[in-house]
Amino acid sequence: MASPRSTMPAFDTHKAVKALRHAGFDDEQAEAVVDQINGAVTENLVFKADLAETERNLAARIDATKEDLAETERKLAARIDACATREELAETERKLAARIDGCATREELAETERKLAARIDATTGELAARIDACATKEDLTNYATKEELAQLELRMTVKMEALTGKMLRYMGGGLALVVALIKGLDLLVG
Repeated sequence: MASPRSTMPAFDTHKAVKALRHAGFDDEQAEAVVDQINGAVTENLVFKADLAETERNLAARIDATKEDLAETERKLAARIDACATREELAETERKLAARIDGCATREELAETERKLAARIDATTGELAARIDACATKEDLTNYATKEELAQLELRMTVKMEALTGKMLRYMGGGLALVVALIKGLDLLVG
């Protein structure tokens, strides 16, 4: 780096002191004024080396800022690419509307539940009537042998199991329908 004296413009202090003496200043005053002027001039001077270093620092900061901007642009582009288009949103809305239109209302669910409950009650009543129509073991012992009773009991057990299974299927199907309708309604409302 060049010394400040070699890059500084020439300020002839001797010539300045002489000019001040000629203007009426004494030696001490002239030298004090020239020292102040010289200090102010050299204090505010910027040298080429200082400018070059500042330029390098600014260039490095600009490059870093450009890299930051490029990274931000890449991130924003990725986020934009991940967003749905208006057409995709409209298609999704159409699909949801179609699904909502296919769902039952709360009133329809309540009506279906009432109908299923009535069917279950009717089936239960039919089963009770059939059971009542069957002979008891005591009745059967009066009229049949033990082997006949065992066969009859087996047949009655099979019929009871079949009726119980049928009743459970009605109840299960009805309850499954009610649950599905409630879930569909919750999706619609949610």
